[in-house]
Amino acid sequence: MKRCISGMAILGLLGLLTLGAWAQAPDPEAMTLARKLTEEGAKTFNTADAKAMIASYTDDAKVTLEGRDDSGFSLRDYATRDEIEGLYRDMFKDKNPGSIASKNTVEYAKLLAPDMLVIAGVFEPDTNDPNSLKVPFYQVRIKKGEHWLISSMRIFVVGKSDS
Repeated sequence: MKRCISGMAILGLLGLLTLGAWAQAPDPEAMTLARKLTEEGAKTFNTADAKAMIASYTDDAKVTLEGRDDSGFSLRDYATRDEIEGLYRDMFKDKNPGSIASKNTVEYAKLLAPDMLVIAGVFEPDTNDPNSLKVPFYQVRIKKGEHWLISSMRIFVVGKSDS
């Protein structure tokens, strides 16, 4: 029993330490950069051009959609540029360029290294639609030359809970 409690105490302590590290005030320089990058991303999204969207990803990028439906939670990984481009193509199939007005709100950003940026925020796919979801996301961006490319992104598509 002592071993189990000690293990739980260690896990709890690690959780608190991790939470404390993330709870630090966002870096103003990183927040400014993140807002600029996500505003540019929203403008590109508004063009409904899957090829333009994929240009902001690294060659080995990965996108994970985490969702919830009647059967519970599910994950869907897009592990290649072709799969990610297909994801965007599917999103844009019934959209005309200029008919979308998306918006990103950056809630947290931190430069983990001079060439690595973490961004957490909320994406609204179409502010023209009164029923548009507000979708939390986390991005890791890597600086390649002068460009900050998305290395990984996790998107949470979970509607409002009834409970």
